[in-house]
Amino acid sequence: QAINKLVFEGLLVRKKGYGTTVAPQNVMSNGRNWLSFSQEMYSMGMTVKNFELHVSWQLPPRKVCEFFKSGEDQKLLCLERLRGRPNLPFVYFISYFNPAIPMTGEEDMALPLYENLRKNYGIVVKTSREMVYARSANAELAEKLDINEGEPILVRKRFVLDVNDTPVEYNIGYYRADSFTYSIEFING
Repeated sequence: QAINKLVFEGLLVRKKGYGTTVAPQNVMSNGRNWLSFSQEMYSMGMTVKNFELHVSWQLPPRKVCEFFKSGEDQKLLCLERLRGRPNLPFVYFISYFNPAIPMTGEEDMALPLYENLRKNYGIVVKTSREMVYARSANAELAEKLDINEGEPILVRKRFVLDVNDTPVEYNIGYYRADSFTYSIEFING
């Protein structure tokens, strides 16, 4: 019963074929004062590791074009990163950037993104409009996140704007559901 209670509280994880293990520490993101992923991790004393980092120019999905008010035939800079703690990749990010930002793709994308934009282009991000929802992992995401296909993941879409309310980044993060908690605080009045 004690083990069942610890599993229920999220302190232990049971996996068929693997047994019972200590649950990894959850990353908690606060919706009140948003930070970049690197800043969130550092604020919790965690080290960030990039397991994959891909930079390319791609034709984006229609919703990305609508956000940036760009043409559907215009390739945008796309940054894909598999990130997490040194022993656990738990989030796969896909970011598209406003074509008005003169990024070349040669920037050091291992550096914190918003620090990079501020230093290289004078862009100071201010607002992040976010949507968080659950879905099941397809085969590609399951492989990247080291989970089984069909397991739950959390999807976090970020629409990032600068101090002038100009769109900067369209970001989608696919998180292992057992490693991420999104905390929201509402204040009445």
